[in-house]
Amino acid sequence: MQRTKVFNQKIASFTTLGTFAALVISLLDPLMGWVLVLCACSFCITFYKSLRTSTPLKNSILNLLAILCISILVWLARDYGLLNTMINLLVVACCLKILNLHHSGDYQMVASIQLFLVACGLIFHQSLLYSLFYASLIILMFCVLHAIKIKETGLKTYSKHTIILLLQAIPIAGLLFFVTPKLSPLWQMPINKSDQTGLSEKMTPGNIASLAKSDELVFRAEFSGRVPLPQERYWRAIVLDHFDGRTWSIAEKEKSQSGPDSLEFRGESLDYVVIAQPTSTNWLYSLDIPILIQGLSTQKITSNTQYQLSANTPLYSQGMYAVKSFVDQPLNIYKDYDDLSLYLQTPDSGNPETVNFVKTNIDESMSNIEKMNKLVGTFSNQNFRYTLSPPLMQSSPIDQFLFEYKSGFCSHYASALTYMLRLADVPARIVTGYQGGEVQSSNVISVHQYDAHAWVEAWDDENGWMRIDPTAVVAPNRVVSGLLSLVENRQEFRAESPFSLTNLKEYALFNELRLLMAKIDHTWDQSILSYDQESQKSLLKKIFGNMKAESFTYALIGSFVVIGLFIALLFIPKRGPKPGEESKWIETLFKMFERQELHRLENETLQQFSQRIESELPKQVSTALEFIVKEYYEWKYASVEQRLPFTTLKSRLQKHVLSIHSALTNQHSKSDT
Repeated sequence: MQRTKVFNQKIASFTTLGTFAALVISLLDPLMGWVLVLCACSFCITFYKSLRTSTPLKNSILNLLAILCISILVWLARDYGLLNTMINLLVVACCLKILNLHHSGDYQMVASIQLFLVACGLIFHQSLLYSLFYASLIILMFCVLHAIKIKETGLKTYSKHTIILLLQAIPIAGLLFFVTPKLSPLWQMPINKSDQTGLSEKMTPGNIASLAKSDELVFRAEFSGRVPLPQERYWRAIVLDHFDGRTWSIAEKEKSQSGPDSLEFRGESLDYVVIAQPTSTNWLYSLDIPILIQGLSTQKITSNTQYQLSANTPLYSQGMYAVKSFVDQPLNIYKDYDDLSLYLQTPDSGNPETVNFVKTNIDESMSNIEKMNKLVGTFSNQNFRYTLSPPLMQSSPIDQFLFEYKSGFCSHYASALTYMLRLADVPARIVTGYQGGEVQSSNVISVHQYDAHAWVEAWDDENGWMRIDPTAVVAPNRVVSGLLSLVENRQEFRAESPFSLTNLKEYALFNELRLLMAKIDHTWDQSILSYDQESQKSLLKKIFGNMKAESFTYALIGSFVVIGLFIALLFIPKRGPKPGEESKWIETLFKMFERQELHRLENETLQQFSQRIESELPKQVSTALEFIVKEYYEWKYASVEQRLPFTTLKSRLQKHVLSIHSALTNQHSKSDT
């Protein structure tokens, strides 16, 4: 490791601590608890050491700490997943390294680790604000690397050197981003199951309510024509068809994936592009009935007889796909392919009050439509309440919801109605997804986690699957105006997410700024994050026209050669200027001592050299050399206005140089005799 002198050590130490703390805060989710404690201890110790001169910690202590930390990480790796474990390993390495910030090599190593942490942060956070945040951290890291190398102080000096580097790097990086082939990934990112966000493949009444307290963006949809009305915005994701008395899940029974050879759709269709945020699940979002126009660039998208869209592998990064939805088409195109018995399954026991209620109020002679209307009317005839904070219902949750608490979230209403319909011999299932969304601009809708919703689909022999939303009966504003249109819901949301920008909706000026930020973020998503293989082909076609593949290959190789030559010109060692009078004079001084076998070490300054050999010199030579060093450095670091010509200094020191030469010559002659 390079152990050269560090200038501006306090500034460099505090800035390094600041960038480290910012990186740790941005990576809180994947970090283990004990690693956060280690970060806090390391930060405090380094901060204290930066305030005063201190000796480095012994390497043996740091090595023991490293072995202990690595052992713990290996022990916990299986539970946390490979990616999270590697991020924790990088943070631990940074923690231990900042404890010993003494040499330039230490700062360079910490900066290297922090650059890797920035890359890890971009895996989890890819929005424009986070990208600007990480870019500012990189600039600070470069400023630190310059600060430790130059004697001058001041942000202006460090920024100047950093900006020069960035101006050289940005054009190259931009060119590489646009022309480097966008190949499909050779492997999938290993992410632990606990990192899944959003909707789950299992739903216990009440758990969707936790999503409603988050303002995290789920996806944006950009329409090329009419934007659907609020009551039309039912974004389908997962169909749940198995019930164990408490939890709804996806039935293990294999469902038919076959369908008619050709499909005919009627009614209006909506064309739109969805930009989905990473969820670590396969499920995608669409309005009914979806027909895929353009899939993800790196994954295959399929649809099934339950009108769901899903990717063949989990969505670990942002993805964009185009869909056409036939919103007027009844859900009956797979009428002859559905196994309806799957949607009549009920548990053998549990919720006895609900069973008796259905037996009492439903007659077998009723049609399916009549049964639906009768059971939906249950929620309008009694004092049911919609809330984000429903009471806990442990035993017989549907009985408790219908007959005791009468207070719940959408999942409570959907679960109760689906169960009652099945008891009434009406095939039914739960659909989870999102309802509504905020109109961000004239044709863009942003959907957040607080738009999470669950509704019911019940079967009618004539119409096929019919959407029934019992929540709309109890809280119609939830469907028409959104979750936060209700005062009670806004208060609950504020209590759970006090710092959410969504709370600014009520203030016109701040809401406009919030929407402007969302619009800019959407533009960033479309232009940069969604730049894939198809986008690249389209761009290159606009630039080069219908160029043959062979010609394009040659052009691409040529561009890489040009970039390589440009980089080589930056890093090829340049011939230094011819040594000036000052350098020749110092070199002559060193040569006088070399004749006495007193050699200068590599990169050793004149002052360091004189201090090292002082004890080996006669008193006369030592005094003369000390005077020369003092005068030389006073001249060298004097201001430009006060500095005399070097020839003047050389003349003033000439007699001292001659006295050293004479004394060394006499000493050499005596030793020869």
